[in-house]
Amino acid sequence: MTLLALHQVELQQSDSTYLYQNLNLQINAGECHCISGATGCGKTTLLQLMAMPNQFNYQGKITHSPALIIGLIMQDPHVQLVRETIGAEVAFGLENLSVPALDMLPLVEQALAKVGLALPLNTPVTHLSLGQKYRLMLAAQLVFEPNLMLIDEPWAQLDNQGITELCQVLTDLLEAGVSVVIVEHNTAPFTDMIDFQWQLTSGALFCVTHSPQASDDNISRHSASLCLDDKMSVNMMQHQNGDVAAQSNCLLSLSDVTIRYANQIATLHISDTVSLHAGDIVGLFGENGCGKTSLFNQIVGVSDEYKGQISLLGKTPKLGLFGANLGFLMQRPSRQLFEMTVLQELEFSLKRFGLPLANATEILTQLNLLPLASDSPHKLSYGQQHLVAFASVLCIKPQILLLDDPFAGLDNHYFPLVINALKHFSENGGAIIFSSHRPILSSLLSKCWLIEQQQLTEHNVLKRAS
Repeated sequence: MTLLALHQVELQQSDSTYLYQNLNLQINAGECHCISGATGCGKTTLLQLMAMPNQFNYQGKITHSPALIIGLIMQDPHVQLVRETIGAEVAFGLENLSVPALDMLPLVEQALAKVGLALPLNTPVTHLSLGQKYRLMLAAQLVFEPNLMLIDEPWAQLDNQGITELCQVLTDLLEAGVSVVIVEHNTAPFTDMIDFQWQLTSGALFCVTHSPQASDDNISRHSASLCLDDKMSVNMMQHQNGDVAAQSNCLLSLSDVTIRYANQIATLHISDTVSLHAGDIVGLFGENGCGKTSLFNQIVGVSDEYKGQISLLGKTPKLGLFGANLGFLMQRPSRQLFEMTVLQELEFSLKRFGLPLANATEILTQLNLLPLASDSPHKLSYGQQHLVAFASVLCIKPQILLLDDPFAGLDNHYFPLVINALKHFSENGGAIIFSSHRPILSSLLSKCWLIEQQQLTEHNVLKRAS
C-alpha cells in the first residue's frame, strides 16, 4: 500500500530560484528510505513538505493515504518540544487523540523505555541534554503509533548507544509494516535497514546503489574519521602531571571541580587538574547527558553551579569578562544568530571589539560561505547555521575556542573545511576544545577529555603513524 507519494513536485524559493524541480518519490508500507545531500540542499524542508504540504506553495502533486499517520522528528528539538516535563511531552499526542488518562501512563512509560530515556516522568525538559531531547521527541512520536516516521539527521544528535537503540526501534517498526524516511549525512549505521538510498541534488532525487560517501577516496577518509566508535577508539594513555610543565603557557585549568545543579545529584566530577595550553586541540567526549555542555557553561561563565577551581586566562570565569579572547560556539546555533545577513552576523563582533572588518570576508572565504554573505542566517539549514555561528566566533581570532558539537549537520564538503580552519587556528597559537558524542579525529588532537560515569579524565593522544 502506498502511504505517501510526490509526483513532479516543484517548490520555488523567495529569490525565484527552485529548491525542487520535478521531484518524485513513492513510499510504500514497510519501506525504509534514506535521503542524503549537501548541507543546505533542502533535505529538512523536504521532510516538512511531506508531513505538512498545506504549509507550502508548491506545484505538482502530493498524495497522502487516508490511513496515513505521520511521526516527524525534526533536527532541532527546541522547535518541537512544547511541554515542561518529559511525561507531559510524551502524553501530549495522546491528549490530542482523546486517549483516557488512565490508559496514558503505561503508554508513556513504554515509549520512553523504547528510546532509552529512563528518567522520572516529572523530569523538567530543560534538564535534558540536546541528545536526550532528541530521544524525547522520538518517544513523543512513537506513543501514538504512526505508520510513517520521518527522521531528520539522528546521527548528529545521538551518541553511539542512542543510535543502537534507534536502529533497534526502527527495525521493529519496519518489521511491523511501518515506513521510515531518514535524512542523514552519515548513512553507515542504517545500512542494513535501508531499502532505497536517495541523493538530493539540484532539486531532484536520484536513486543510488551505494553510499554517496564512498564515491570519493578523500571524502571517505573524512567520513571514516567521523565514525570512530568504542571499537575503533583513539589510542590514549593516561596524562602524567609532570608533563604539564613542559608544555606552553596554560590558558585554562580545572582543579577538583564538581558541577551540581540545585536539588540534583552531581552531574560531573573532575578529581585531578586538567589544563588547556596555547596550540592545544582538545576533544571533549562523552554520551548524551554526561555533562559536556554543562562544563562549557561553567568555563565561559554562563553558569556557576560548581565547586572547585576554574581558571580561564588567569581569572575566575564570568560572562562577558574575556571579550575577544574567548570564542564560544553553542550547541544550538540559532541561539547566537541575530543579524539580518550572514556578513552582518560576522561583522557585529568585529565592530564590537574594534577588529578589522576584512576578517569577516577572510573567514567566509576560508569556509566557502561567501555565496551566503547576503542571506539571512535565520533561513539557512541547521548545518549552515552551525557554519555561520562557527565563522562568527572564529573571525575575531580569540585565544581560546570552545566549540559545542561543531560538526553537527555538516556534509563531506564542509567537514574538511572546518578541520583545516581548526588546524590553522591551532598552528597560530590558538587553543581549542570541541565536544562530540563519540571519539573522533584522533590524529588532530593533542589530548582528550573523556567523560565516563560522571568522571572526567585527561588523556594524551598517541599519534598514529602517517
